[in-house]
Amino acid sequence: MDEEIIHYGKKIIEYSNALGSIYLEEYQRFLKHEYADLSAKQELTLELLRTKTRTINELADYFSISASAASQLVSKLEKLGYVKREINPHNRREIIVDFAQKGHDYHKNTEDIQLHLIQKYYAKLPKEDLKTLLSLYEKIYQIAKEAP
Repeated sequence: MDEEIIHYGKKIIEYSNALGSIYLEEYQRFLKHEYADLSAKQELTLELLRTKTRTINELADYFSISASAASQLVSKLEKLGYVKREINPHNRREIIVDFAQKGHDYHKNTEDIQLHLIQKYYAKLPKEDLKTLLSLYEKIYQIAKEAP
């Protein structure tokens, strides 16, 4: 493999990891005490629900766990008041997981943090740079999705 590609790839990964750490610190500063009762997997589950409702099987597939283990994960979040389960009216064998009130509050708080991060970091870049950055992330994401 080309040495220059290796060099650039390592630097990109290094910066990506460093940015991830900075963002994580920001999230923890804003949310950690309020949502200290959540495990990392529970937080990730809530992040998945921010984009759309999920079935128990979708959560199981995402985490590479059994449907029973996913159901236990959801049960804990349900007891904490973050999620609720409903039977899918179009397929009564499926259980749909959605936000309960505390989950909606979590979603609102994470939206506020994202806006804070955008204002603090991304808004300082020219729009053309943001478009280029987004385009590059989309390309890398597609490559990663298609990789074996």
